[in-house]
Order: sequence, then C-alpha cells, then structure tokens
Amino acid sequence: MIDNLFLSVGAMKAGTTWLYEQLKDHPEIHFTPEKEIHYFANKVGIEKQLNHRNRIIKLKEVMQKTAAGNPKFISQHLDDISWYADYAHNSEISNEWYENLFRFNPGKKFCADFSNLYCQMDVDGWDNVRKVAKNVKVIYTLRDPLERLWSHYKFHMKWVNREDEALDAGFENFKELLDKHFFWINAEYANNYKLLKKSLSSDELMLLYFEDFRESPEKMLTEVQRFLGIKEIPANQEKLNKKVNKTKNFGMPEEWKKYAIAKLGPQTKHLLELSIKHKMWKL
Repeated sequence: MIDNLFLSVGAMKAGTTWLYEQLKDHPEIHFTPEKEIHYFANKVGIEKQLNHRNRIIKLKEVMQKTAAGNPKFISQHLDDISWYADYAHNSEISNEWYENLFRFNPGKKFCADFSNLYCQMDVDGWDNVRKVAKNVKVIYTLRDPLERLWSHYKFHMKWVNREDEALDAGFENFKELLDKHFFWINAEYANNYKLLKKSLSSDELMLLYFEDFRESPEKMLTEVQRFLGIKEIPANQEKLNKKVNKTKNFGMPEEWKKYAIAKLGPQTKHLLELSIKHKMWKL
C-alpha cells in the first residue's frame, strides 16, 4: 500500500503541467515516467487509455528510443525500460499493478499522479483510491472558464494535427466539439468540485486558480508545499514564467464567444452558488 499519494486532478488547461514542472524534481515527491497514469478513472470506466494495446505502444516507443542509443545510453535508462515493461506487462490493470508502478520510489514522502480525469470520479472511484493509499492529498486547479475553454479547443485542434485550421474549421466544428462529452465535462467545474467534496475532507482537498500561478507563482508554489507538508524549496526560476503546451495565439471570434458564454452560463451560476470565482475571471 502507498503511504502518501498526491493527486493533481485537473482542470485540463488550467496550469497542472506548470505545477508538475515545478514539483517533478522535488526531493520529497516521486513521479513515475508517465506523468498521467489515469488508473483510478479507467477502473471506473472514465475513458480507456489504459487498454493493453495502448500500454504496449508506450513500451514500444521507449524500446525504439533506447534501441537507437549506445550501451551507455541504455544503461542510463534501465529504470525507465523496466518501468514501462511493468506498465505494459499485465493485460488487466489492478490495484496491485498500480502500486507496483511506484516500486522505484527511493523513500520519498509522496508518490504523485497527475490526471485531469480524476475530478470526474464519483464515490466508488475515491473508495478505490483509499484501498491503494493510506493518506491522500488532492489539488484541483481552475481557470477563467471562457479562457480555459478556448485554450482547450486550440489544444485539441493541435492534438489532431489541425492547429492551423482551428478557425477555418468553422463555427459548426467548434459547436460540435463543445457538445462532445469528453470535451465539455472539463468545463463542468461545479459538478466536478461537488464530486470531490463528496469524497474528500477539507484537509485532503486544495482548490487553486491558474490566475494565481501567473500572478504569484512563487507564493502559490509555497502554498502547495505547505498543503503537502513537504520541504519548501524555491521555485525553478527558468521555468517560473514559462508557458507549457503552448498553442498559437489567436482570439476567439465574437460569434463563438457569445455561444460559449451562453453554454457556460449554468455552470457559472452554479460556481457562484458555491462561492467559487476568481477576481480576474471575466464571467
């Protein structure tokens, strides 16, 4: 069983990768070679990234990379090769399989797993987390709903190799994507937050804002480390204001914006009822 498990659960395009970059070399946090494992979500049927074929493909990519290296390069990456072999080995995933992914932890206080799918889990998903970890700390990061949605749209178009067509694809393409469950559920902050509150105590859950990462990155990093109860190390200055997973900088057309604001309306109202809003949010 894992003693202390740190989960960053989203929201997508709201600063989780920036947080990962700041914490991945922390002396008291152990990360696996895969930043996002998605295990607990997959176990309760939220997407299927961890099917055996996908895990075999991941292993294949690592083997191809190391096979191109000399013996010294291979010897320096034996842990990664071994980790991905374990990751791909079993056809079925299980709690034991997940725990084994952290077997290379050299005695660090926390094991860490970042997955934007975990905020979508109901009680059964979190019950399974507690079967794996004695103690859990969870961070949920939010961003201005409209800006996050637009960033997600551009990122998706980049992901499907259509970044240059993001605008030319047209308004109908934009509306169709917003209606897809896998996309829209990332915008449902209020619903996802209520799911988290249902299963986590106040000292297990921390709510953060992307805007604070941008305005006061060092302060926010300190607050995260205090929440986890780990050594407070200074921010990595080279990465402090670096944008990650960048997309091209072009604005949302006005017609698209009006549609998105109207679609976000019920969630925005629900957030206000939960007293969740940042002073920099436009909605």
